[in-house]
Amino acid sequence: MRRRDTLLGLLPALLLPGGCALPGPAGRDPALQPFSVDSPWNTAIGTQARFVPIDSPAFDPARGARINSRLWSHPVFVASPEDPVVAIHRRGDADALRRLPVPPEARPDASSDGALHLITPDHREVIEMWQARRIGADRIEARVVVVNDLTGPGIAPFWHGARAYGGSAIGGLIRRGELAAGELPHALAAAVRPEALNRHGPDDRAWVWPASSADDGDGRRYGERGNLHMGSLLAIPPEVRLDTIDLQPGPETALARALQDRGVLITDCAAGNLVLYAEPAAADEVARIRPGTIAALVARLQIVANNHPASVGGGGRPRRPPVAPLRPWTRA
Repeated sequence: MRRRDTLLGLLPALLLPGGCALPGPAGRDPALQPFSVDSPWNTAIGTQARFVPIDSPAFDPARGARINSRLWSHPVFVASPEDPVVAIHRRGDADALRRLPVPPEARPDASSDGALHLITPDHREVIEMWQARRIGADRIEARVVVVNDLTGPGIAPFWHGARAYGGSAIGGLIRRGELAAGELPHALAAAVRPEALNRHGPDDRAWVWPASSADDGDGRRYGERGNLHMGSLLAIPPEVRLDTIDLQPGPETALARALQDRGVLITDCAAGNLVLYAEPAAADEVARIRPGTIAALVARLQIVANNHPASVGGGGRPRRPPVAPLRPWTRA
């Protein structure tokens, strides 16, 4: 199964070319919708969530957002045992960190970030890379190489990912088939410009949970005012009626519901007011979302001020049922 085959992890079971079975009601395939049931990526906003308006001198709710999919994005490829084996190296290291099957078409994003993420044939791990480059047919080098467990929480108590916030780089990524199916079954990931973040967090750190790190380690490029931090959870408050917004059925409605029911976590910095992320395989679905729709939704976002390990999503009854449990992946 390649990236082009990825579909919403909760669709009815179906057999794809090459003998790959997508999950049905029995559970989720970690390659399609990763991380544990109680992961902050898979936990919906709760009824006890406390919302406060965004107060940041470099964030303007009226300026909308964009969704990076074709460039400055995060390509994801799912390997099969039949793919040729490739050596994965951290740049400058003589020894390979991993040797694993890699689809021949797997290429990093064309931007200077050069993100590339490879899911192992057993669908249990993802090798996340930053500033990756392919060198011939059997070698990939990257400045950053991190291996993350697709069955874990997708976050860590220390920096362990290829994004500034310290968690998995594929957390919150819009995957192919999700928007078209009308359901984004996870929280979203976003970036803001560095000046929009306050480096003085409530615990005297440059981030808040579930982040465990910041740009440059200490957020030295961040601002010094406001209530927006690396790791902040944003969502549309429950009293906002989505039917009062001009939403087209399909991707626009799916995005709106996700921003209200599941929220968006600040995981990185970028040159833009607010930047969401989709894998390139989802670019055609993303193109169906009008810029005016994104602007209308971003204008209604607020901070969930009580998102903590003991009250994920603000606590209380989640707005959406728990996601299905993960199931071991087997080839049909």
